[in-house]
Amino acid sequence: MPVIIASEEIHPFLPSLASGAAIERERAAKQDIRPMEFVILNLMADKVATERQLALWLGNTTLQVRLTFAATDSYVQGIANGRDSKNTPVEHIRKFYKAWSDIRHRKFDGLIVTGVNALQPRVSDEAIWGEVTQILDWSTTNVLSSLFLCWGAQAALKHFHDVESIKGDQKIFGLFDHQGLADKAGLLFGFPDVFPVPVSRWRTPDPVALAAHPEIEHVAISDEGGTNILAETAPYDEGLFYPKRLYVLNHPEYEAGTLKGEYMRDSAANPATPLPRHYFPGDDPAREPLNSWRHTAHLYTNWVKSIYEATPYDLDEVPRPFRASSLSLQAKAIAS
Repeated sequence: MPVIIASEEIHPFLPSLASGAAIERERAAKQDIRPMEFVILNLMADKVATERQLALWLGNTTLQVRLTFAATDSYVQGIANGRDSKNTPVEHIRKFYKAWSDIRHRKFDGLIVTGVNALQPRVSDEAIWGEVTQILDWSTTNVLSSLFLCWGAQAALKHFHDVESIKGDQKIFGLFDHQGLADKAGLLFGFPDVFPVPVSRWRTPDPVALAAHPEIEHVAISDEGGTNILAETAPYDEGLFYPKRLYVLNHPEYEAGTLKGEYMRDSAANPATPLPRHYFPGDDPAREPLNSWRHTAHLYTNWVKSIYEATPYDLDEVPRPFRASSLSLQAKAIAS
């Protein structure tokens, strides 16, 4: 949560009128606080693991975060009609998941769209494409900030900007160093200049198509793994920004053994599957990998904090962000 400066003066390095890390005392005294409302459209096969990995970091603040798990209508209806689920217990889905049509009337501070086991040559060829695009359109009116993961990021880039993701000859698979670039919304706050992130994908957004969209900010990139984090930021106060849309191609939330599990699955089907790079100690799959990237999952907590600063108290005002009160504007005039 933001700090409150115990002074009548504007602090020189935590100015409450130009930093999301601080807040005016007058506003703090009158501030209403409510649980943050997030919906996760979980398209992953192993839904329980994804829930655990994301919830661990979304809840890693002093804020109350209320999570709603959702799936496409066709998936939930299939489960209700007796469809089997190989990777997630059917009873778990029945207990904890809502169909999107059941929540489409609601508004949320944040939306997460996860990846999916992509089978088709193009993102838009997947069977769920039609349903997902409806949800993406809905997000523009019912969500303050959206975070798209892996295939979800590729789908959102295609839908909103017609940026195709190009499939490579080999899967980009391993633990790769990344470096931060532009970051208006403070998503990489606390990150070192270079940080490792697990990567497991076949496709990469077309860099030429991305270059045609200056509104998309390149937040983090890897020499070996390519683009990782992209953001579309929007102002919610003078000099302060929040991520309206955040595209995360890779997986800071992965646990130590997640890439190992993917490798064991793929190598069982194809013994020629290459090892994930820079992951197993000594490139020996018999040795347990160490989690050297755990701190990079603070990307999710930084996202939560950035939304908290920008979101209106009244959810009915979403997708409009919080705007400074007249008191804040008066304080700015005095400070200038």
